[in-house]
Amino acid sequence: MHKFLCLILVCLSLTVLAHEASGHINFSENSETLLTVGRGCCQIKDGVLHSKGAYAVFGSPELRNYSFSFRARAPKDAEQVQIWAGFRTYNRFDRYVVGIKGGLQDDLYLMRTGYMGTDEFMGVRPLEFHPVPGEWYSIKVEVCGNRIRVFVGEEKLPYIDVTDNKGGNMVPSGGVSLGGGWIETEYADLVITPMEDDALAGVSDEEFRKILTMEQKEIKRQCERNAYSPVRLEKLTGARTEISLDGDWLFMPDYQLNDKEVAVSPSHDDKSWHVMSVPNFWTPIRIWLHGETMPSPRGAQPKGVSDTYYQQETDRCENYTFDYRKVGAAWYRQWLELPDDVAGKRMVLTFDAVSKTAEVYVNGALATTHLGMFSEIKVDVTKSLHPGRNLIALKVTRNIQDKASQTSDAMENYYSSVRKEVEANKDDEQANKAVLTDIPHGFYGDNPAGIWQPVKLTVTDPLRIDDIFIKPSLEGAEFDIAVKNCGVSKRKNFALKADIVDKQSGEVLFSGILKDRLSLDRGEEREYSCVIDGLQPKLWEPATPNLYDFIFSIVERNIVADEVTVTSGFRTFEAREDGFLYLNGRRYWLRGGNHIPFALRPNDKALADRFMQLMREGNVNSTRTHTTPWNELWMSAADRNGIAVSFEGTWSWLMIHSTPIPDQSVLKLWADEWLQVMDKYKNHPSLFFWTINNEMKFYDLDADKERAEKKFKIISDVVKRMRAQDPTRPICFDSNYTRRNGLNRFGSEFMSTVDDGDIDDNHAYYNWYDFSVFRFFNGEFQKQFKTEGRPLISQEMSTGYPNGETGHPTRSYQLIHQNPFSLIGYEAYDWADPTSFLKVQSFITGELAEALRRTGDQLSGIMHFAYMTWFRQCYDSQNITPWPTYYALKRALQPVLVSAELWGRNLYAGERLPVRVYVVNDDEMGEDLSASVLHWSITDSDGEELTAGCADFPSVPYYGRKFIEPNVQLPSELPSDKMNVKLNLALTENGKVRSTNEYDLLLARKEWNAIGQIGKVALLDREGQGKVFDFLGVEYSSVKSVKELLQSGSPLCVISGLADCTEEDAGAIRDFMTKGGKLLFLNSKESIRKIFPEYITGWIIPTEGDIVVMERPEAPVFNGIDPLELRYFNNNKRGIPLACNSVMKAVRDENVTELASQMKIHAYIDDSTPDDRIKRIESMRGLALLSITDGPGKAIISTLCTEKALADPVAGHLLMNMLVELSPR
Repeated sequence: MHKFLCLILVCLSLTVLAHEASGHINFSENSETLLTVGRGCCQIKDGVLHSKGAYAVFGSPELRNYSFSFRARAPKDAEQVQIWAGFRTYNRFDRYVVGIKGGLQDDLYLMRTGYMGTDEFMGVRPLEFHPVPGEWYSIKVEVCGNRIRVFVGEEKLPYIDVTDNKGGNMVPSGGVSLGGGWIETEYADLVITPMEDDALAGVSDEEFRKILTMEQKEIKRQCERNAYSPVRLEKLTGARTEISLDGDWLFMPDYQLNDKEVAVSPSHDDKSWHVMSVPNFWTPIRIWLHGETMPSPRGAQPKGVSDTYYQQETDRCENYTFDYRKVGAAWYRQWLELPDDVAGKRMVLTFDAVSKTAEVYVNGALATTHLGMFSEIKVDVTKSLHPGRNLIALKVTRNIQDKASQTSDAMENYYSSVRKEVEANKDDEQANKAVLTDIPHGFYGDNPAGIWQPVKLTVTDPLRIDDIFIKPSLEGAEFDIAVKNCGVSKRKNFALKADIVDKQSGEVLFSGILKDRLSLDRGEEREYSCVIDGLQPKLWEPATPNLYDFIFSIVERNIVADEVTVTSGFRTFEAREDGFLYLNGRRYWLRGGNHIPFALRPNDKALADRFMQLMREGNVNSTRTHTTPWNELWMSAADRNGIAVSFEGTWSWLMIHSTPIPDQSVLKLWADEWLQVMDKYKNHPSLFFWTINNEMKFYDLDADKERAEKKFKIISDVVKRMRAQDPTRPICFDSNYTRRNGLNRFGSEFMSTVDDGDIDDNHAYYNWYDFSVFRFFNGEFQKQFKTEGRPLISQEMSTGYPNGETGHPTRSYQLIHQNPFSLIGYEAYDWADPTSFLKVQSFITGELAEALRRTGDQLSGIMHFAYMTWFRQCYDSQNITPWPTYYALKRALQPVLVSAELWGRNLYAGERLPVRVYVVNDDEMGEDLSASVLHWSITDSDGEELTAGCADFPSVPYYGRKFIEPNVQLPSELPSDKMNVKLNLALTENGKVRSTNEYDLLLARKEWNAIGQIGKVALLDREGQGKVFDFLGVEYSSVKSVKELLQSGSPLCVISGLADCTEEDAGAIRDFMTKGGKLLFLNSKESIRKIFPEYITGWIIPTEGDIVVMERPEAPVFNGIDPLELRYFNNNKRGIPLACNSVMKAVRDENVTELASQMKIHAYIDDSTPDDRIKRIESMRGLALLSITDGPGKAIISTLCTEKALADPVAGHLLMNMLVELSPR
């Protein structure tokens, strides 16, 4: 008979966790009963341990220093390999966990779990192979003192070798655990071997690394150098010839060559040089979540939004034929062969962007120098280039201080200060000086370096067009055309001509002379303004991104002397004084997704197009160039694909909070470069408005108000320069600035002296850092942040960041900040099923987006954040796949939206569904919605219809919203006692479906709560619990005092809503327990503290209390209830659906069993020491359900809203489980 053991409750006691085996553990058919932890199953079959969702513990709890080894595999038909094990399993909360993570990651992972948020990340390492289901893999772990070594396969060196200086106190001893992952795994050949205390003394801490040797790198370098060939131009093509210089360049690090004369000389033999592709960085791309790090015992490790991308970038640079870590500056060379007909032509060399400083040499002579990461380098090289062979050389330096050592930590003071309040910002005056003197680099960390954007050479006649600014209207355009006569001879006479051609159809919209009889003297430059109107162009907007080629020509004696083509479109975008945004003359709502993968793959055209196509398919019409300004490639993709862009500046967090004002030279560099970047992209129709920077926040949070005013004026002066340069676009003063806050702090007199732009923007992280999503169901966002006469948007509405390969929450948030715990508890760990986080995050995102659409009649749009993290492999154009959040947002962002306002989500069969159904009309064509029909249905998990109906819906004007309350009767007959169903909505107009939507509900028969036998119950009721017992069919006797309760003779006493009790009553209750009495306390926090003073230290009132998570999902009180069902308890009211009213603060003791907890939705937890972290977390987290034993007696203490059992079946089932648990057997 197989020993198939599920849901075995393992108590905290070390003796219960112990398995007395050591040495070789034989998984035989006749082995003793397994000791397991978790809700899943462990079983032994055919000499192999099978595990899924639970783990089994082996070895003595006294084990401290030992090694253990085992083999494991995923079944051949498994989705992927996930092998998990633990050691020093001190208890269920405190242990080390090691895992082989297959799938899309192929990593080895190590961490220490800790009670009350004291988790510690130990490290992640690439496996250098892909684990395959069906194949066995060997793992060996040595743990001795605080040192841990993890071996994989036959490698002699450990993949991980770390010393955990805190580990001895946190997990001093314990056995080995196998299993616990969400993918079924098989284990065999477990061997546990004790080790001496000093067994690892003197053993080197070298880790296994698979990298190229110096000899291999040199062979590779020679092959690449031999394959290099110069750029050749055979002949000029037309009036203007553009030659791309992208591709292979020769490259030499400064640590190998630091002689400028040699590096720039055409006579220098460069056979020993390396080869570098352009455009590219020679450093790994380290940007925000995908590039930032978190601490580990061996130093900084990736934060975990994508270990795979992080490692790909590391591997890219490790495989260079030089040591990229040693390169502070480098030389580039490109040989260029030009034909004879370039003689007499003008030649301009353009680098779209070089990071961070550059010296450009042509044929040995200095052509120009440049400072700045984002602005282009444009230099006239006519006098330097000649027919035949030419050499272009650059020196590129990582930063102005010529240091390669500055890391992303240079911005840590800025990053941490984002979370501070005014008083806590006073110390920011000592901000990292490296940040204040460095070149603006967006969110790029680790000093990115290289020619990272395209390079070209432009050859023209001496009379040439230097610049064009297209200022479109709905019926034409104004053109500013700069022309320069670079000739060496006489005055030039010419005309300016324009042809406007539909890019898709080829149809000519306009062709004609703009200005005639123009002339320029030698060396003269002039800007000509020309206007055309009376056209009927196809307008550009996200739904119809109509593009035209604007072809501008200089005509000299009927010959085209120069010709420039600019692809653009006709559209207007305005922020009007009525407080709304207007596109092409009508109000427009920005349905946005902020933060897309430009910075990860800045030169990947396929990814740019694929990602933006997915955006449009997902009903997203706008985004923001968050973290760093885009380049021409991505802006052109936005033009083609119909994505409106808020173009953000180059220096996130400039002058944030109470940080000092940077040096004037640095401010000038920033402002000048920012205006150069603006000029670079001014003709893109997708660029709707400018956003100066991200979260500067000095206007709200600089503790020195006088300094804040100086900062305000600095940015205001830049706004004025922006308006003068581009009068066609609105401006957002800062992404996270609202005028309301400016007026409140500085007053109207000061505000009248500054220009704070046109658009207000408030960042919010609802249900991730702040508050419940339900708090914003009644228009609270616009009520709080709207300023009359100013459009209000949010360019950063965040709801969390899944891992880009698995869907688990990003590791730094999971282990350090603990945000995911508030949402899903221990389901946040990497061995838990990632669908838990994906499901919850998609719910929050969709509900928030729909709520803001339903109630935001004074808003102008929301950009949800961080959009690219809602895709698997967002960096891979071939394999990018949306996570569930994408689809939730796709439903929420339908132009015409049918949306259900639902509060509680658990309901009884046969009841009327309390729901409002809204229709929001942001029709892409700006049309009103006529009277329509709402169709609804309830379907089961297989799509089978259980009931359905329809209702008439009134007409809804464009940019309007209306609601009805349809009579949705839930099915009275269900195929099972409890089931998950969907509410499906469809809106039809004249028989055409305009919008569909769906919502998850839990339905149950009332009979579901008729579970087990409950003996005689005595009830002391101070909050109407009797009605709940009557509804649930619980037989009870009602008493009026504690004394009467304890004298009732009932072995099970229920106390509900007891606000206080006397010392005498408290003592009597404890005496009742010591004699074997059973007690259930419901929402009696004040009395509980008095009754159990040694265990209960207080309570916390949650910010919301709508989500409770299970501490021990396998506990009998949760029988029949899924881990994510202790949330959103229904009471058929339009209010936040609380699941608990308060939480208890309890000490850790063997008589206290944690069952369920609630943690406030919160932002960052930066405290570094375990004691500080525990103190911080204890201020936010407590127990909503626990049990206390006292001799043979037992009490269950609940602050959960079980009084909602009248309307919520989960609340009822939970209450019945508690009663059954306490009832005499």
